[in-house]
Amino acid sequence: MKALPKIKSFYSSVLNSYSQIFFSENKLFAGLLLIVSFLDFWAGIFGLISVLTANITAYILGYYKISIKKGLYGFNALLVGLGTGIIFEPSIELTVVVIFAALLTFFITIALEGFLAKYALPYLSIPFLLGIWAVILATKDFSALGLSERSIYTYNELYALVGKNLVNLYDWFNNIQGFQSLKIYFLSLGAIFFQNNILAGIIIAFGLLYYSRIAFSLSVIGFWSAYLFYQLIGADFSALAYTFIGFNYILTSIAVGGFFVIPSVKSYSWTLILLPITVILTASLGHVFTVWQISIYSLPFNIIVLLFIYVLKLRFNKHNKLTDTFTRQATPEQSLYLYHTAAEEFKNKNFYPLNLPFKGDWTVMQAHNGNYTHKDKWRHAWDFVVKDDEGKQYSGTGDFCKDYYCYEKPVFAPAGGFVSEISDNIPDNKIGDINTEQNWGNSIVIKHGEYLFTQISHLKEGSIEIKKGEYVKKGDILAKVGNSGHSPYPHIHFQIQATPYIGSETLDYPIHNFIVKKEKKIELVAFGKPKKEQIIASVTSEKISEHTLHFVPGKKLHVLFNKTETEWIIRKNILNQTYIFDKKNNTTAYFYENDAGIYFTNFYGNKKAELFYFFNALYNVRKSFYKGTKTKSTIRPDLFFNKPTMFIQDFIAPFYIFLKSKFILEYIEKDDDFVPDFVKLKSEISKVIFNRVINKMVYDILINKSGKIEIRFKNDNILSVEPIKNPLN
Repeated sequence: MKALPKIKSFYSSVLNSYSQIFFSENKLFAGLLLIVSFLDFWAGIFGLISVLTANITAYILGYYKISIKKGLYGFNALLVGLGTGIIFEPSIELTVVVIFAALLTFFITIALEGFLAKYALPYLSIPFLLGIWAVILATKDFSALGLSERSIYTYNELYALVGKNLVNLYDWFNNIQGFQSLKIYFLSLGAIFFQNNILAGIIIAFGLLYYSRIAFSLSVIGFWSAYLFYQLIGADFSALAYTFIGFNYILTSIAVGGFFVIPSVKSYSWTLILLPITVILTASLGHVFTVWQISIYSLPFNIIVLLFIYVLKLRFNKHNKLTDTFTRQATPEQSLYLYHTAAEEFKNKNFYPLNLPFKGDWTVMQAHNGNYTHKDKWRHAWDFVVKDDEGKQYSGTGDFCKDYYCYEKPVFAPAGGFVSEISDNIPDNKIGDINTEQNWGNSIVIKHGEYLFTQISHLKEGSIEIKKGEYVKKGDILAKVGNSGHSPYPHIHFQIQATPYIGSETLDYPIHNFIVKKEKKIELVAFGKPKKEQIIASVTSEKISEHTLHFVPGKKLHVLFNKTETEWIIRKNILNQTYIFDKKNNTTAYFYENDAGIYFTNFYGNKKAELFYFFNALYNVRKSFYKGTKTKSTIRPDLFFNKPTMFIQDFIAPFYIFLKSKFILEYIEKDDDFVPDFVKLKSEISKVIFNRVINKMVYDILINKSGKIEIRFKNDNILSVEPIKNPLN
């Protein structure tokens, strides 16, 4: 029984080596491709031998098992085996050559992986190219190997393999009249697996359609874009019918349009731009490589895709209309839906969380692009004051600094970091006066990371309690509010910058986790930029939620659902992604957690398992509690809509998403404002088609101070989740 997981893992590594050629790990698609490889029996045999050689070597040498399982170390060797098996007659000598060629290809794969990883670039099928070229050139001196004549006697081979029925089917496909370009499309798909027949291409096309509608549509767009360009320039397109190069256009289109870039109008547009370039490169390289009497195979695809990915990475201004796939999913569709439907917090999770430098309610007197200052290079900054219910900043006449509500209030560190710069000993101004010579007044600059600093200015003289070079934690008291520098009345000036100097150019950067008060309503903001006249405050955590929703790796959870018990465990993978794992149902829910809350990002596995309900109910939960406030997010629609509906959506998803799953969570009640025993929440997920709600699932959530979470939903189902206590604690 212990060997069973290893056998399953190796089985997956073999299958995925086939589907990985199309950037896929779909088992059914992989099975179809395996069948296609055996349409030429000996090519299939040598391809399989190569895959086994590469993957066994990877296991023996101790490479990362997940990469092996994904087929990342096997697909290039597979292509070398297929190509060699097609070119040469089968023999014992060829078997030996194939095994060592697979080893060579594996070593090249590892070397290129290590080299290109420095630039965050994939190695694609470069190892295959180097491997197959080495074999072809070397075998010119290998007299024991003979060139294959199977392509001449194809009918005999098919008859020997299955019989007359396969011969008839093959003959029918190859003699379909008309639509010459369509036939060449199928031949080009088949050529990816070195099969020079239409049947192979049709099987691959159906498999590609099953695996990904976006990938399928891109294969069609890529191929016919190249076809039209061939017609425009007067080149002989029919040459693709008997050469193994037409697939360059198909793979380039899939890679650029939907795999390495989030599918969108922009990615499809760039695909159309890159295809003529690929045609030009294919034609020119073809003439160069005839000198060595070897095919260019997938060289144009590799060059164009690597160039484009590298060009995108070097951009100074990256925009969301043409973006890399930050976390590649199983299909281009999933990558697209995850990108579009991730919660605001997930989209901003790469921002280091910088909080407000004060506590309590403050008013934004001046925001970005202010009316008085905050101009040009210093436009991304805020000025904060405290006002009373009448909108006044002071009591009495307001002639003195001490009359102002914010004067001498404590200023706190917005995040952890080292103190880079301090300016002190500048006296407070009289009300209405300004110090133009010492513009920033008493100030503190804190370094939170490389090229990330905060500056707090106009502090009171002599109130700074820290020293330059000292490390401060988030929430540490730094100083008191004053009226120094270019400040006619007491206030806080707060800005985020990339350099460690007082008065540095400002950054357009969001503030983390604050509330905006609007009359009787409160709005929670995970990452945002306060606006003029808004009344804002730092968010305070509710202790119950903070304790219960703290999921650290290694923590185990006891789960009770309909009298059935199970256990979950919190884990972290090699990419530093945290997830809840349900071994019983082989189900996983990915999330990330920070001081503000817990945010689920993705789900894999059985959607009838308890973990899916937990994922739905607590998809986006803040650790704070403000009665009546709501958080809103959207979730991947493919988790909730059936496959026929998603099939239609997938085709047009890069251009328009009409299926949506909307999440709303409301903070309902806690039994005591100071020391509560429980907190009640309510969440709902709505299925929406063309902005019309067609179905809702409602969850009532009770979080106890003991750490137990109870979720009630449809038909009085109760899901209970609580931590398993460690006996060592």
